[in-house]
Amino acid sequence: MPGLTALGAGTPFPLTYEQDRFHTKTRSDGWSHKNVQLGFEILGDLDTDALTDAVRAFVVRHDALHLQMDPVPGPHPQQWTRPIAADEEVVRRVNVKAASPAQFSRYASVLLSRDCVTPWSYGTQRPFSIRLLRHDAHHHALLATFQNLVFDGRAHHLFGHEVWRHYQALRDGEPLPDTAPSFAEAAVRQRAGTGVRQRERALASWRERLTALTRLSWSAPEGTGHSEAGGTVGGELSGGTVAALRDTCAEFRFTVLQTTVSFFVAALAARTGRTEVGLWTSMDSRSSRDADVVGMFAGSCPLVVRDAAADTQSVRTQVRDQLLTALRHQGLTAGDIATLTREAEEENAAPVSRDVYVNLRRFDGNSTVADDAGRLRITDDAYPLHRITFQDGFALHLRCTEFRDRLCVDLLYDGRRADRLLARSILDDVLAGITAVAGGARPGAA
Repeated sequence: MPGLTALGAGTPFPLTYEQDRFHTKTRSDGWSHKNVQLGFEILGDLDTDALTDAVRAFVVRHDALHLQMDPVPGPHPQQWTRPIAADEEVVRRVNVKAASPAQFSRYASVLLSRDCVTPWSYGTQRPFSIRLLRHDAHHHALLATFQNLVFDGRAHHLFGHEVWRHYQALRDGEPLPDTAPSFAEAAVRQRAGTGVRQRERALASWRERLTALTRLSWSAPEGTGHSEAGGTVGGELSGGTVAALRDTCAEFRFTVLQTTVSFFVAALAARTGRTEVGLWTSMDSRSSRDADVVGMFAGSCPLVVRDAAADTQSVRTQVRDQLLTALRHQGLTAGDIATLTREAEEENAAPVSRDVYVNLRRFDGNSTVADDAGRLRITDDAYPLHRITFQDGFALHLRCTEFRDRLCVDLLYDGRRADRLLARSILDDVLAGITAVAGGARPGAA
């Protein structure tokens, strides 16, 4: 079947390092399962056959969505692909009897919520659930959930943009691609590319950063020790501002996300009096050749900025170097990291700090998922989870999402170790800094 891995269906291959870490978490106490979810509200004259065919084509050509594992996988499982059969239902189409659009939307939220928290049956179930709900001829909902073991933020973006682009292609009578870059082959390349020397360097790098984090536990700044409800503050840049920011950053060989993180680190230091900042960040280890591979290559790693109170140019350089160092040294298993963490904590008689987290995502397309979907009105993230909340264990959690046309920056605070006033002041500093860069201020300016 076109689109399948050259390894052949049924051929075992190893988990990526990031899959290994995620799988280990699912086996730990206190872990709450959560799939990756997408929900699109679709208003207009939808060609349901074309959308169903576009979604099916996505699933067929991306081999990560064919993955199977042993029914009860052990600590070091392998995986293999099982092709999508020609008569296998990929998209379940359901007519929903609802008294109103609001009732239809509530039903969609409940259904998406249930799928979001339903664990994957490794031995028998496909690692996805996709439903197309119909309220009437001009109101539909596309709901999709994917097992996180095979689907990360990059895959999330590819699904949204490929499906709607190929929906329009089908409407125009154009053929769809029947192959895609293989996740199985990318996973094999990742593991094969980690030699003895690379592993030793990765161990040394992680050991150094974890040890530093035992000295950088969070202490609430004066005036923020009281307890209040946690929340989120946010902001965004769009249009010409983002284009100008990207041009200025490229001129001085920084990325937009590197710049954003550097202003966050500087603001954190200035607002809390810290001179050294330790944090954790998301890291996508895909190589450039695997940029469009659907699969799981996203993991977290520690960063340490030694002189966070330095001038802006110095902080930005430190952040860039730390991010590049972390990217080079992602090739460790969950067992490796657990051992290094235990050794660092025993040696320094202090826990490794996990109080500040930065989530970084960069997408090549625009923030609107349906640029080419004809006359439809499509809203993504249309169906919030119903009666489901997930606790964020960080004092501060920065979420940066870069699109071609927009930069979204949100800062979550826990209300106990960091309150709204602190979060707002830090985020305002970040937005002011990156706006100044977009306006032409040199990166070295204070």
